[in-house]
Amino acid sequence: MISVLTLSYKRHHFLEEAIQSFLSQEDDLFVEDEMVIINDNLDVDYIFEHPNVRIINHKERFPSISAKLEWGYKQCKNSFIYRLDDDDLLTPWALTNVKNDIRRHPGFEIYRSKGMYFFSDNIYKTESSNVNNGNMYTKEYLDRIKFPDKSGDEDANITFDHQAQIYESKLKHTMIYRWGMNTFHISGMGAQSSETILNQADKVLDNTKGIITLHPNFKEDYYGQISKTN
Repeated sequence: MISVLTLSYKRHHFLEEAIQSFLSQEDDLFVEDEMVIINDNLDVDYIFEHPNVRIINHKERFPSISAKLEWGYKQCKNSFIYRLDDDDLLTPWALTNVKNDIRRHPGFEIYRSKGMYFFSDNIYKTESSNVNNGNMYTKEYLDRIKFPDKSGDEDANITFDHQAQIYESKLKHTMIYRWGMNTFHISGMGAQSSETILNQADKVLDNTKGIITLHPNFKEDYYGQISKTN
């Protein structure tokens, strides 16, 4: 029913945690539920074998995050596409809540969580809100819009600039948004060209090369931290 689309680049340690959050959903995954990971690091092939996880090691670097996102959603097999960055996490009830919203409130083009759990350096800080709190798009909607030619702030354009019919969930937040962790956050660079942003990523991120077998796991008790807020 749902495709979780995750773009990844040189952050396999974070990606392992994102995958673990997908595999840790409270309700059993449907056969058709999938996590689709798009890796365009030409020097690395990611490997992880699971029937609900599909990794595409793309052998050409995308010119922008938006171009990568546009190509990525077209590889998803389902009509509902949840965007999860590789350094963020699904809450354990995420897919259940999204499916409930779709069933109870059909006909919307975007289903948004009303907020997210904000973590700084893997420590829970507060409930907050951002452009992507956990956004689920219909493929039909993504097919009808024009994607911007940019890296950074593409979420705002895709979500808010096309008169989408948006449903804001009343259920518990579906995403853990993570900041800090001594990594590269595109949203922290401000208005920069895609070339500048992608070059900066190459300067600061992991330059491991070769085949990397992923081992999904959590490095912290994220769910224990947010359980105290509910």
